[in-house]
Amino acid sequence: MTFERNGYGRIFVQKEEDIQKVKDIIKEMDEFEYEYLPENLIAVFSQENMEAVYTHKFDDLDTNELTRKCWERGVYMFCWFGEMTWYYDL
Repeated sequence: MTFERNGYGRIFVQKEEDIQKVKDIIKEMDEFEYEYLPENLIAVFSQENMEAVYTHKFDDLDTNELTRKCWERGVYMFCWFGEMTWYYDL
């Protein structure tokens, strides 16, 4: 599964320090695609932070493989695909 080109999505992590860990794993997986990683695509999951961001050209990374690698390393994260706003009830 990949993010949609010029679409919306988000990668949510459990802790602030996990943001850099996920970035490092993405770079390890695909340095070229890493260059297209939107600065604010990865965020700590919270009810106050429930917004997707524009993905631009970040659309070739296998997010299933990213999730597997992260979880194997104790970095608990998930990917959200598509639009999302704080209007949704949790």
